[in-house]
Amino acid sequence: MSALVRLYPAAFRREFGDEIAYTYREATRGAGRRVRILEAGGVVGHALRLRLGLGSAGRPGKLVAAVAPFALVSVAAASMSWARMGWWVVTGGGFAIGDPFSQLLAAQLVTVLGAFLGLAGRWAAGTWTMAAGVVAAMVADGFRPGGDPIGSVLLFNGPLLALALAALICPPDLRPAPRTRTRTGTVAVLVWAAVVAGAVVALPPSALPPGLKFAGPLALGVVLAGRQAFARLRTAPAVLLAGLPLVFLGVIPGGVAPSLLTGALGLLLVAAVAVSVRRRRAGRNPALDQLGGL
Repeated sequence: MSALVRLYPAAFRREFGDEIAYTYREATRGAGRRVRILEAGGVVGHALRLRLGLGSAGRPGKLVAAVAPFALVSVAAASMSWARMGWWVVTGGGFAIGDPFSQLLAAQLVTVLGAFLGLAGRWAAGTWTMAAGVVAAMVADGFRPGGDPIGSVLLFNGPLLALALAALICPPDLRPAPRTRTRTGTVAVLVWAAVVAGAVVALPPSALPPGLKFAGPLALGVVLAGRQAFARLRTAPAVLLAGLPLVFLGVIPGGVAPSLLTGALGLLLVAAVAVSVRRRRAGRNPALDQLGGL
C-alpha cells in the first residue's frame, strides 16, 4: 500500500496518506484478489486525477467527464472493426491459437467487452479492462510478423489508449450513472455486445460497405451512454471534444468515406456554434438558463 500512497502529490500525501492507507486496508480486509485490484485501481486513478488537477469542480474535470462516455463508444467501435479484420486474417491464414495474430484478435475483443462493461455501469472494472486490452493489443501488434511497433502506437492503438485514459481519469462523481443496476442487467448487456461483435466480425470483408461496420457498435454504445452523456455537452469545447473520438473512426484505415467524414466534422462545428450561441443567450436571460437545466 505504501507504493500506492507515494503516487499522490507530496503535500496531499503528508496530510491524508495515513487515512488513505487505513481506508484501503479496511476495504480489502479479507477480500479476494478482484476486490484488491479494483480498490488499488481506484487509488491509482484518484492519485492521477490529483496530479493532473482533474477535480469534479474544475473545468478540466468537467471536460474529461463530457468526453469519457463517447471515448468508450469510439474505442468499442474501432476495436470491433480491427477485430473484424484480424478475424479474417487469422481464419484465412491458418494461424494457430497463441500466435501473435490470434493474441491481437483476443486483445481487441477484450477491449470491446471492457468498453461495453463500462457503459453498462461497471465503470471502474470496464475502463481498466478496456485499457488492459488496448495495451495487450499494442504489444501483440508490435510482435506479430511484419508488425510495426511505431506505426501501431501512432496510428492505431496509441489514440485508443489516449481515449481509454480519458475514461480512466474521469472524476468518479461525474461518471455516467449506471444504465444497469443488477448483475443480470450487466450480463445481458455483455451478451448483446458479444452478439453484435460476433455479427460484425463474422461477416465477410465485402459484406459491409466502409463505415457501416461501425453502425452496430455505435448504436449500442450511444444507447448505453444515454441522455445523461449528452446532457453534459453544455459548452462548445465540450461538444468538440466529445465529438472528436467519434470522428476518429473516420480517419482510421477502412473508416468512413472522406465525404461522410467531412459532413460529420461540419455537423460537429455547427453543434458547437449552436451550443455557444444558446449559452450566451441563456446568460442574458436567466429564465432560459433555468429552463435549459430541466
